[in-house]
Amino acid sequence: MNVDLHTIRAVALDLDGVVWRGEERLPGVPQFFTFLNQRGIPYVFLTNNSTRTPAEYVPKIGRYAIPVHDHQVINSGIVTAEAMVKNYPSGTPIYVVGSESLAAMLRARGYLIDPDNAQVVVVGLDTQMTYEKLTIAGRRILAGAAFIGTNADATFPVPGGLTPGAGSLIAAVQTMTGHKPLIMGKPQPTMFEIALERLGAPPERTLMIGDRLDTDILGAAGVSMKTALVLTGISHREDIPRAQAHPDLVTENLETLMTQWAL
Repeated sequence: MNVDLHTIRAVALDLDGVVWRGEERLPGVPQFFTFLNQRGIPYVFLTNNSTRTPAEYVPKIGRYAIPVHDHQVINSGIVTAEAMVKNYPSGTPIYVVGSESLAAMLRARGYLIDPDNAQVVVVGLDTQMTYEKLTIAGRRILAGAAFIGTNADATFPVPGGLTPGAGSLIAAVQTMTGHKPLIMGKPQPTMFEIALERLGAPPERTLMIGDRLDTDILGAAGVSMKTALVLTGISHREDIPRAQAHPDLVTENLETLMTQWAL
């Protein structure tokens, strides 16, 4: 273990594969959050899943008896919307391959969903992906539209196994067009920087807890946060030697992390 947990003053956590897997509650929930609240340690959730708005995440997280407000949820849809505001004015026509919630986050920033005239194509996790959507996205990009991906996760964990993630859909569009997308979510630094700002803690006193070496651990390490890998999701111990960034701590789940922290 390369981190003294007693120096940690704030926590960021992934959701899928850390708090839940599909609808299954993972070990240590909600006790871990009671543990944090008793010690006055603030926390935020960072997820590459853009299928819900932060406000829509609140009741789902609440079902697991975890106290949370929408400002504590930062997902790749919000990061995408905030980044677009800096580069594209309100009223810009866009096309969205993704959930209705992702489209809503972008409409809330003033963007117009207009497949025929889109100047920006945004691709996220879309469980209703069709050949027609792929065709429209590809044709607009080939016509000159910018290509933005919410996140590059190739897979998405559910109780029965893995399903295609946003990265798989982005790859299909990239293969069709030959154009490389601008990726917004983890492991890019923006989401982690937003988290640190909201937590009000320095990176070396902030612990990122995630289940993926290639997104959670790599991205957090890139902004000098401390990292903990839980083994309830995608990555396994045997993946660590070949990973680009190694976690400061490896633990089975939030329950075992809480036990280690309490020592």
